[in-house]
Amino acid sequence: MTITYVPAPDLDERVRRIVEALGLTHIDADRVKCVRSYGTNAPRTIARIHGVSKAFLKGVGMKPHYVIEFISEQFDNLPEDEKDEVIIHELLHIPKTFSGSLLDHGRIDFDGEAKVLHRILKQKMSKAKDSGEVSQSSSRRCGRPRHRKHL
Repeated sequence: MTITYVPAPDLDERVRRIVEALGLTHIDADRVKCVRSYGTNAPRTIARIHGVSKAFLKGVGMKPHYVIEFISEQFDNLPEDEKDEVIIHELLHIPKTFSGSLLDHGRIDFDGEAKVLHRILKQKMSKAKDSGEVSQSSSRRCGRPRHRKHL
């Protein structure tokens, strides 16, 4: 089966909202793009982030970018409350330098950090919703639950 990648502007906007709400100022949300993949043979993978090497960026004269791939068969079926935690987990792979490289799992406790940031996000979104600033609630779930293989 062939893997198909489709731009996901709805997830681009969700990433932007999360980056802004959590004050992740080292992340340029305009340079984080989202795609949904269909037909991926990775049944335990929900999402994964792709970076670009410094040599490639220099060679093509491009600024660093990241792409978060959401495995549609896994991600789209999650409860809305879990999707934001998956996104947060993937954003945690982006280093403070926003260089195109990625942080691996040995550097921080991705699951723990994602849960803490998700709680903060839920509180901020709840306050914003209560004050009429946000029309839809935010969600939850880590991209790498302990019982699933990493994204």
